[in-house]
Amino acid sequence: MWSYLLAVYCALLQGLQADERIIGGMVVEGEERPPFMAVFNFQPSSSVKCTSSIISSQWIVSAAHCIVSKEHIMDGSCLKNYKAAKFKTVCELQPNGDMKLIFPEQAEPSPEVYVGVDDLSAQFKDETKKFLLDYIISHKDGYKGGKYGAYGGYDVILLKTRKKIDLKLKACLPGPDFVYDDPKIGGYGRYRRVPCEVNDLGPNVYQFCKVDTSCDYKSKSFKQAKCDVKFNYENKEKVGCIKDEDTPSSKNPGCLDFRAKTSMSDKEMTRKNITEIVIFAPGAATVVTKCYTNDPGKYGWCGITNNLVDGKTKAVEDISVSPDKGWGVCSDTCEDEENFSITGKARVKHVQIIDQTYCDQELNKIRKGREPFIVEPKVYCVAYNETYKTAFYEKGADGSYKPLENKLEYHTKLGRTFPWYIRATGSCRGDSGGPLYEKRGADNILLGSTSRGTGSLENCGGIDNPTHYVRMKDMMPWISGYVPKEELCIK
Repeated sequence: MWSYLLAVYCALLQGLQADERIIGGMVVEGEERPPFMAVFNFQPSSSVKCTSSIISSQWIVSAAHCIVSKEHIMDGSCLKNYKAAKFKTVCELQPNGDMKLIFPEQAEPSPEVYVGVDDLSAQFKDETKKFLLDYIISHKDGYKGGKYGAYGGYDVILLKTRKKIDLKLKACLPGPDFVYDDPKIGGYGRYRRVPCEVNDLGPNVYQFCKVDTSCDYKSKSFKQAKCDVKFNYENKEKVGCIKDEDTPSSKNPGCLDFRAKTSMSDKEMTRKNITEIVIFAPGAATVVTKCYTNDPGKYGWCGITNNLVDGKTKAVEDISVSPDKGWGVCSDTCEDEENFSITGKARVKHVQIIDQTYCDQELNKIRKGREPFIVEPKVYCVAYNETYKTAFYEKGADGSYKPLENKLEYHTKLGRTFPWYIRATGSCRGDSGGPLYEKRGADNILLGSTSRGTGSLENCGGIDNPTHYVRMKDMMPWISGYVPKEELCIK
C-alpha cells in the first residue's frame, strides 16, 4: 500500500505549479487558439453554453450534459416535455441503442456550433462561423447527470453539422499506443466566479472568500460574478480583500515570538519556499500554533467560507477568522482586470492528468458500500498537483525552536491524509465538452472532453476538486461507428 502511495506522490510532484486557470486564465486568439475548438449551444444564444472539438469535416465531440437530460431523450417524448426547447426535433432509436436527435430545417433557431471564434460576444452575428447541426448522437450508455448516481455512464455526444467544415481545423484522436506528455485544456467558459479563490499562502489553501450575503444566486451581481467580498474580522465588517493591513498571522503571539528568535521573515520564507510554519509543543505531540505570511500581497487577504452561493447547497455553520485559520491570501481571481463578457473568449492552459489508479479509486468511492456503477465512467482526472510547503518546528521548554524533519506523521496531526493535495483547474460553466488535448508538431490530439468537477467544493475551483474528462481513447470504437475512418486522423 505504501509503495503505491509513494508512487502516486512522486507522480504528483511532477505537476505544474501554474497560476493561470480557465477562471481568470490565459486568452488565446488567432493562430494561438486551438483551431479545432468550437462553441456548442444546444439552445442558441450569444453567450457560451458549452465548448466542443472538431474531429472531421462534419463531426464534432462534446458533452452529453450540454443537451437536455437523458430522460427527455430516452423516454419516447423526444423533447416534447422539455418546454425550453422551441425548435423541432425528431428522434430515431438506432439499432445499437443510441438515440439520434434530428433537427429539420426550420424557422426556429436550432442547435448550432461556432467555428474559428476568438470571442463569441463579438462574433456571434458572423454567419460564416455558424454551423447548424443536422443531428446529435446520444450514447445508449450516456451520462444521466449529477454525481453519476447508480448509473454512471459516458458524458459524451457526437454532433453532425449540415455543411462541411474546413478539414484543416480538425483535431486528431489518440490511437491505442498514444502516450500523453504535455496536456492542456481549452474552453470558452466563464473566466470569473462567485466567490473568488484564495491561493496557498494562508492557512486555508484554494478555498473561497466570504461574499456579501445579499449576493444570492438569483441576483444580477451573482449572474455577472461581481459579488463583493465581505466578512467580519475583529468585530468589524470588512468589504473586499484587505490590502492595507497585515494578515491575522501578524498578530499571533506565538508567531511573533518565533520570528523574533529565528529571524524568519516573509522574505526568508519565500527564499526557502515555505508558506506555512507549524510549531509543536515539546515532544512534537500537539500543535501550538501555525504561522503564515504577514504581507497581504498584491490582492490582499479575506475570510473564507464553507458555504457556496448556488441556491442548492444548504448553509452550514461558517468559519470565523483567527490568526491561524479561517482566512487566506486572495488570488488574482479576486480582481477582474479584464472586465470582459463573462463567457466567450477562448482560453487554454497546461494541466496534469492524475495517476489513473488514484483517479479510479476516487471515482469509485462515490459507490462505496453500494452496488458499483451500472456503466463505469471512463475518465481522466485532471488537476494541478501541489505539495504543502510546510516547515515543522518544536518549541523547547527553554523557549528555543528546533527544526523537525518534514514527515507524514506531522501532516497527519494537522488532519491531512498526505503531504500533497490536488487543486482544481478552474474549468467552469461553458467549458463543458471542451478539450483535453496535446499538441504534437503540427497536430492537436484530442485526449478527452470536459465532463464535471468532482469535489465537495465544486464551484469551478478549490482544493480536492479534479475535473473529469471522458477518455477519447476509450470512445474510439463508438466514434468510428459513425465517423468515416478515412476522415479521422489517428495518432
